[in-house]
Amino acid sequence: MVKVDDMKNSLRIDHSMDDNLLEQLIATAESYVVHAVDSQLGKQEYEKYKQFDWAVSLLVQHWYINQQISDVEHIPFTVTSLIQQLRGSV
Repeated sequence: MVKVDDMKNSLRIDHSMDDNLLEQLIATAESYVVHAVDSQLGKQEYEKYKQFDWAVSLLVQHWYINQQISDVEHIPFTVTSLIQQLRGSV
């Protein structure tokens, strides 16, 4: 499970002003990955797969870093690849 402190460490954030934003991004990324793989399963079913945490983490990082850029429409290839792996594992 991806936690705010993990994301802060990964993004090198040393303040708490964006904690709520990171919580929202984590929840949204988890939902995105779950629905991209198989929306019939709950988040708990995915938490045993390392690919799930990594996809969520990469997606949160991407959205956080690019939050000021309005024309970023693509999902990073690595996230797409991890979603494909999860589809085969789940």
